[in-house]
Amino acid sequence: MALKREDIQYRGHRIIANKTGAMVYPDKQNIEGESIENALELAKEWVDTKYKSRHKDRRKPHIGTMDDYAEAFEALSLGSHEEAMLKAHRNAPERKLTAPDLAKAAGWDGAGPANIHYGNLGRRVAEYLGLNLTDEDDRAWTEALADYHDESSEWQLHEEAANALDKLNLS
Repeated sequence: MALKREDIQYRGHRIIANKTGAMVYPDKQNIEGESIENALELAKEWVDTKYKSRHKDRRKPHIGTMDDYAEAFEALSLGSHEEAMLKAHRNAPERKLTAPDLAKAAGWDGAGPANIHYGNLGRRVAEYLGLNLTDEDDRAWTEALADYHDESSEWQLHEEAANALDKLNLS
């Protein structure tokens, strides 16, 4: 007979728990517990501690670390258009591109589709990593990935995101 288990999503992680412990994915972290409830609680604490330690290493609250971005890019199942935009952005001089340049990299005409899709990717990354970036402030979701330069209308990919793409051989 199979053991009773719980399978939940928590802060971008999948936690599978039974009466003896839990496994946290994508880290494959094994957590021992005394019950399903205890194992889930300990697994959530492990995830919270992981992010808390990473937060202190972030240069700004809305910018992840290289490891943050690498984990997010692997876990979020990037679409081919997202990979194309990220690669083009990574390989651009000074990691700077305009929205029309990002659109062209994905095979689209005009900035509209790039703004929508790159913004959605930024939102997914921000939510996955718990970056301090919401639509209630003056920042666009894309700022989870890049800084906007008004004078040139260019987005500059965060160095940490670029290094993550290199680490994952996505550049």
